[in-house]
Amino acid sequence: MPNISPGATIAALLLSRHAHAAPSPPSENGVGYLHIPVTAADQLPGTDINKRATGGSIEQILTNQQLFYSAKVGLGSPPQQVTVLVDTGSSELWVNPDCSTATSDILSKLCKTYGHYDPNKSTTPARGPLGNKTIRYGDPSDASTHTSVSIDYYSDSLSFGSAGITNQTFGVVTKSVGQSQGILGLAPDLQYGFTGKPYNLVLSSMAQQGLINSAVFSLDLRHMESKTGSIIYGGIDRNKFVGTLERLPLVPGSQGEFRLSAQMSSFGVTRTKSQTIKVQGNSSVVMFDSGTSFSRLRREVALPIIEALGGRQVTNRVAVDCSILDTQGSVDFGFGNTIIRVPFKDFIVAVSPTECYAGLVITNDNQILGDTILRAGYFVFDWENRAVHVAQAANCGDNDIITVGKGPSAVPKVTGNCQESDLLYSVGSSTITAAAPIKTVGSGTVPSFPTNTNARPNDAGQTKSSKSSGNRVGSAPWLIISLVATTSLLMAL
Repeated sequence: MPNISPGATIAALLLSRHAHAAPSPPSENGVGYLHIPVTAADQLPGTDINKRATGGSIEQILTNQQLFYSAKVGLGSPPQQVTVLVDTGSSELWVNPDCSTATSDILSKLCKTYGHYDPNKSTTPARGPLGNKTIRYGDPSDASTHTSVSIDYYSDSLSFGSAGITNQTFGVVTKSVGQSQGILGLAPDLQYGFTGKPYNLVLSSMAQQGLINSAVFSLDLRHMESKTGSIIYGGIDRNKFVGTLERLPLVPGSQGEFRLSAQMSSFGVTRTKSQTIKVQGNSSVVMFDSGTSFSRLRREVALPIIEALGGRQVTNRVAVDCSILDTQGSVDFGFGNTIIRVPFKDFIVAVSPTECYAGLVITNDNQILGDTILRAGYFVFDWENRAVHVAQAANCGDNDIITVGKGPSAVPKVTGNCQESDLLYSVGSSTITAAAPIKTVGSGTVPSFPTNTNARPNDAGQTKSSKSSGNRVGSAPWLIISLVATTSLLMAL
């Protein structure tokens, strides 16, 4: 068995303890949309592994598999089904990792169940190879997270259920280290951003080919006990959040590169005593990354949270008392006037009844809000207007999906149908007995994108991704969400 990092050890333990595949929902047809079931990733015998559509949007239902959020896509004609990790922290779509280099025997075996694309079996026909590239994933300050893939580019059809796009460029792996599944990147190109260079990324192709109205998608991961969440291309589900979506401008990463990042205004912990800390400068910039399990925060942000949770450093993890899972409270992150409250039961990872870890690690690189935080929020990413809209996640019934439009107001000012009583969990705000004085941390300035949409902030990322992906599965994951119980496809009118 190969060496595995502490994070991968946690992943393997969770994998071997929790697993049942989610049943596929029935197909559903309606005016202007097509709802298609998508099969959850196959499970290994004897193991436990604990992302629809109306008028112009595509929603893929995600199934919580405890290690990553994944979706099934079809490549070529006829479609060759491949399960890929849904990743808002990187931009490339690639498939066919070398399963023999996965970081554990379990991940290697799972890798072989995720499907394989053979361009020679496509009758489209596939075009390629069109070029090649090496992509490196991981936090530069944490060697245990480093993985890589070398890919050849091909062009072929790409489908989501019965809807799809043509002539999509994607990578086919020629060599990989530490990866156990393909990746569907939904972030802009690190170097060229949202411009469609050097080729159209998947979200841009969906919009340009009329599958959705504009390059917008919403993300709803749900809490740990849920079996499914969703990603909606071109739409917003008003039954999955509380309050009004707050719009924030996207900002560059720490090296000026293009990211799905925004400015965080505050953070804190709500327990019997609440603590709110304002954050400014470079320490306020966070990247939204569904491809990372443990969130990665700089020391000045992480330490107050660790202290409030009574955490202690164990190797590169933060151990906490498991009794905190039985208490009400939350770890809180502020964005403008919106506070995303993450309940302890979603922020704390229980490996066993007596071994628990906080869902964060300390980094010196880009700060990342991974699955441990994203589960508590509802996020709408607008590529064309370089904005993200945020709200507290909830669930108040069947889908109520509206489609986005085009232009500067593509994402309207939307208020969710849910009330506080519809929150996915209680954070116990009524238990607060005192509030600590508000402090401020961080320094420096917050970067911004150039006003010229064709300008490149720097030369990063063309042959090497500096993505601080943190615990990418096969590197140091603990939480997989595999996906997909159903896909709803709504055709643009």
